[in-house]
Amino acid sequence: MFLARDYLGGFRDVLQHYDDHRAEYPHILGFSVEGPLLGKVGGVPPRGIWSPDPEEWEFIADLGRLGLKYIVIGPDGGDLDDRLVGGVSFRDVMDLFCAADVRLALGHFRHDHPQLSADRTVAVIDYLQERCGPGANVVLTDHLYNDMPRNFQHAWRTGEERARRDGLLAEFLSVEWTDDILDDLLGPVPAAIVRAAKADRIMPFINFDGDHVDLEICRRTLDYLGPRRLIGITDDTERPFMAGEHLQLRAGNGLWYRSDGIVAAGTGYIAKQCENLRRIGYGHAIESLFRDNQLRATAPLTTGLRVRS
Repeated sequence: MFLARDYLGGFRDVLQHYDDHRAEYPHILGFSVEGPLLGKVGGVPPRGIWSPDPEEWEFIADLGRLGLKYIVIGPDGGDLDDRLVGGVSFRDVMDLFCAADVRLALGHFRHDHPQLSADRTVAVIDYLQERCGPGANVVLTDHLYNDMPRNFQHAWRTGEERARRDGLLAEFLSVEWTDDILDDLLGPVPAAIVRAAKADRIMPFINFDGDHVDLEICRRTLDYLGPRRLIGITDDTERPFMAGEHLQLRAGNGLWYRSDGIVAAGTGYIAKQCENLRRIGYGHAIESLFRDNQLRATAPLTTGLRVRS
């Protein structure tokens, strides 16, 4: 319960200050929180992953009125009716956040059973669309392709990896993306997300810093989905700490690493990402990716919470 005891109160204080002084922060749309329910493979230090009790879930959902816009949660830790700490189900938690106008951003997946993860991801998307939708802005994701099982290499970050990049990338890009080949090409989880995005049922975030995801794969994803179905994201941080753990930079890329070598954050500020988008021919999409789509994704849900059948 490290995060609950040491950080939740302080986080609420920050949001309360923002809510009391919103006019002073016209360029801040709101806040997000990563976790608490996350797969254990991803970049958040273990101390930042925990299972709230019902009272704590209500505490987090209540932050929606102070500016919390979305919460990153792993959708594949269990089925919708599996019981969490205190007896609440994952379905109950989704209802709670939907009623509070706090979106779920799906991310930090388990890696041991990709098809099960994909099936549970689709179940979450279906449920949220039924209860809070319809609309592309009802469900979000964390970084597309990062922290999820894949059938392809999505980034080449070391000198040794980059020596193999051109051949592997050319082979991957030689295959035309079609709906019926996505599972085999990308893997069940990214395929489920890309397919749902194509159908305007989810809005994925993707990092254009070139370190999280190779820019040519970013380009192919933009070609397939179009700029209005993706949101540019940065996890740029200048502080080398996360959940009490010291982070380190490594030569050859701009990522922050945990002590076990897992990527935790980046240094790819938005200006760098905009320059990268110009390099891959999508300079015209910068406003969509870094402004318009964010506004759509954080607009209030207009349909409200539907009664369960």
